[in-house]
Amino acid sequence: MAQVAGARVIAPEGEPLEFIYKGRRFHVHAVVSRWRESGGWWNRIDDGRLKKGPLEDVIFDDGGKAIWRVEAAPEGALATFEIELDEITGKWQIRPTSRPS
Repeated sequence: MAQVAGARVIAPEGEPLEFIYKGRRFHVHAVVSRWRESGGWWNRIDDGRLKKGPLEDVIFDDGGKAIWRVEAAPEGALATFEIELDEITGKWQIRPTSRPS
């Protein structure tokens, strides 16, 4: 299964609406499912880094991700993809999970 890191995803309200995969623009027709995965925060309790500002907060990078399974198509045939957002780095990954019909 191919995976594209650092992909271009259009998600103005936080939910993917369109994305570019292998140079083609796909429009999301339906969100099939959505879930969150957390990483091994218990292994990296000392990973916290401080933000600069009036209130200093500790942010732990536990590898948390938000993932959407969507049906999308450039023109015509729908295909299913998983679109993943790394919540710490803000980078997107796209994985096809089916072939176009």
